[in-house]
Amino acid sequence: MFVGQIVLIFAEYALWGPPVPHPNPLAHQSIAVRFFFIVMLMPFLETIVGQWLPIRLMHGVFHLSWRVAAAGSIVLFTLMHGYTDRAVIAILLGAVVLATVFVIEAKRGGWPVLSTYLTHALANACVLSLQSG
Repeated sequence: MFVGQIVLIFAEYALWGPPVPHPNPLAHQSIAVRFFFIVMLMPFLETIVGQWLPIRLMHGVFHLSWRVAAAGSIVLFTLMHGYTDRAVIAILLGAVVLATVFVIEAKRGGWPVLSTYLTHALANACVLSLQSG
């Protein structure tokens, strides 16, 4: 997911030039505070709201297919980030990966919330390490 997002960012840069920077409300916080929010808390909350809730509702309650449930999760997760510019492409790629991880783990009887959370947290940790470097 992370490598794919980096490739997309470089491709966008080559095609359209540098992106407009987005405001970072945690920019002036310590690395410990940023780590807590970006790597630990937000991936967990986003996994619950962006994958678990929509997929469980659509597939479990409304008996829609896994693909439809994953598509709903992808749309919701992407919209939750609030981007209206080309950053949507990178978020969309992440949303596809996270929904796929969740569905695969759920179908095999694994731990979909934990697997998705750890995937998301690792990707965010990679982003944070680039921002802090």
